[in-house]
Order: sequence, then structure tokens, then C-alpha cells
Amino acid sequence: MKKLLLIIIFVLISNTIIAKNIELSFWFSSGFNAKECIEEMVDEYNNLHIGVKVNAVFQGLYEEMETKLLAAAVVGQLPDVVQEKFEYMDLYIEEGLLPPIDDFITEYDSKDIFPQMWEAVSRSGRIYGIPFAVNTLIFFYNADAIQELPSSWEEITEIGKKYTADDNGDGKMDRYALVFWQSGFHMYAPFLWSYGGRLFSNDGKKVVLTSDAMIKTVTMMRELAYKHEIMPKNWTDFEGAQAFLTGKLTMGPFISGGLAYFEENLPWKLKVAPMPLINGKRYSVLTGLALINFSKNKKKRRAANDFILWLVNKENTIKLFERVGYLPVRKSAVGSLEIKSFLRERPNFEVPIKELAHSRALPHHREFFKINQLLQDMLERIILEGSDPLLELQKTEKAINSALE
Repeated sequence: MKKLLLIIIFVLISNTIIAKNIELSFWFSSGFNAKECIEEMVDEYNNLHIGVKVNAVFQGLYEEMETKLLAAAVVGQLPDVVQEKFEYMDLYIEEGLLPPIDDFITEYDSKDIFPQMWEAVSRSGRIYGIPFAVNTLIFFYNADAIQELPSSWEEITEIGKKYTADDNGDGKMDRYALVFWQSGFHMYAPFLWSYGGRLFSNDGKKVVLTSDAMIKTVTMMRELAYKHEIMPKNWTDFEGAQAFLTGKLTMGPFISGGLAYFEENLPWKLKVAPMPLINGKRYSVLTGLALINFSKNKKKRRAANDFILWLVNKENTIKLFERVGYLPVRKSAVGSLEIKSFLRERPNFEVPIKELAHSRALPHHREFFKINQLLQDMLERIILEGSDPLLELQKTEKAINSALE
């Protein structure tokens, strides 16, 4: 009996020693409004799980982290767990660095997480990540200036003239109705989809920038600045954000992950509406971050999977929704008494949940990170420099497709 007891004690001590040696590196990126919340969640996990220590490393904004992650992949030093944009996952999948995790997904998780979100992290029927910090595109507006937002884009373009003004008479506009083009493809994807267009060819091997739908989309964006004059011609992304915070912009599309910050920091009353009808159709974008597991070691891989699922449990998805504005990834969270009570106090937060029904995930490609940057550069030339949309679309299409060959 004593011998058996000694064996049991030895096994328990050995397991504890082994478990204590498990350390996980976790790279994450977000707006600074979400950073504190995620760090608190990691600290809580470490306090609850004595055998595993997660070292969270904030890597700056999304594009900064993607650059670092690509460099880490080249030298074979990827972190264990990463918070990665849905549309950036393909390169790691195709290079064999990110294995599928279908066998790890329980039936409960499969049914509780929204199907649109599973679609965003799936490739060819296999699942490669867990949806975590998810956004829909919604329309923000200054409720002190506009009592009710029109439902169609055509009406918004028309009323935008009322909210564009030269207040001090110096010949320069001080206030504009909106600005939204600078953040890349996800901001104008709803327009392209409404006109029946797509970014990639049917086989996914080329971009299609000279379609009628894309020409119409980009021309419309240029006309907001040059024809209707309700959008600035020369504001950077940072200047646009500052203008919104100071009341110099009246409205515009934003991701839901900025909702809590804007409600708490704007000097005017914020109201939120669904994306307006475009060409008689309503589309929003489902974008965001997945938790992905690069671990190769079996024990670390199991521990990483446990950490990932803990981050997306019901309680944490409620916390991210209420404190940041990220969509609850679980149906059980949306149906909870806590969120129902929260929505009665903060009705703006109900809009992104409803927009999920109109949302599409962005197209994906192993080079999406670079493609999106080239699209942003193209729009800068069209809006900031007044370049011809068709010529820029032709030039950019040729440049991207040559690089993809």
C-alpha cells in the first residue's frame, strides 16, 4: 500500500513539474482600446491555470504585427498562439505552417459559434482558427446633427452637402460629411458587392480591377470628393479619425470594434445604423481576428488549444463585446441575460449583431496583405492626387497580377 501511495505521489509530482514547464508565447494586435481587456484576460488565465504560463506580447497595430509575423515565419520562430486577421491566414496554411484544427472542435463549439464566423476561418472545408475579435461594418453618425439617417446611399450623398462647410470663410472647408476610403478594401467592399463585383477571378488566381462594378465603385468614391465635395481630398487616415473625434466629420462607416471607445470619448451623441442600401442592396463586411495555433510540440499544442478555447468562452466573449464592441462569437452569449440587459442600456451595440445577417467575409489569398496595401496606394493616388480611376485600376491590376504569376 505504501509502495502504491509513493508511486501515485511520484506521478502527481512529475506531472506537476512537467506541466509547470509549459510556457506559451501569444502575439496579439488590436486597437489600443482592446489591448487592456485582452491583457486582463491573459492574466486571469494564468492565475487559473497553474500548469501553464502564457506570455502575451502586444505587437502594435495589425499591419505592424503582420510584418513581424512574416519575418518570424521566414526564420522559423513563430509564436505558439497568434491573433491573426481572417484574410491573412492563407499564406501560413499553404506553406504548411498552420495545420487544421477540425478534430479539436467540439460539437457544442461547432454549433454555438456563428456559422458566418466559422466560414471566415475555414479553407476548403477545413477549420484553421477560432473566431475571436470579430467586427461588422456599421454606419456611425452625429445624432446632435442628424436626427435620423437616411436608409440609402443616394440620400446620404444628397444630405451630405448640408454637413460640409467653410465655417471661417477662408475658402477652405472646415467640416465634411464623411471620409472612409483610407483603410483598404474592407471599407469599399460593400459597394463593389452591391454592384455585383468581386475582387478576384473565379479561380482566385488574379485580381479583377477593371470590371464595370469596380470602375463604378472607385469612380463613386472619387466623386464624393471631386463632384459632390462632401469628402476631403487631402486628409490622411489619422486626420480623418481626429476630425471625427472633434466633430468635423458627421458620419461614416466604421468597424464595430470602435463602438465602445467612440461612445465614451466623442464630444457629441453617437448613433449607429446599419450600412445604407447601395444600388438597392445592403451589404456589410465581416472582418476580424482568429486565434491560430502554430505549436508543434504535442503538449504545447494541447495547452495552446485549451488557452484559445478559454479566450472564446461565453464570459470572455461577453466581456469583449461590452468593453470594446467586438461581436459576441457565441450564440449563447447573444442570448444571455447579461447581454440583453446591456443592450437595453446601450442600444447602439445591437446594430452590429443585426448586421451579421448582411455580412460577408472578405475574400482571402496568400498575398492579401500585399494586395490590400497596393489597393490603398491606388486609392491615395485617386483621391489625394486626383488621378484618373480607370487608368489607376488598369495599372494596379497589371502590377498585382504580374506579381502573382
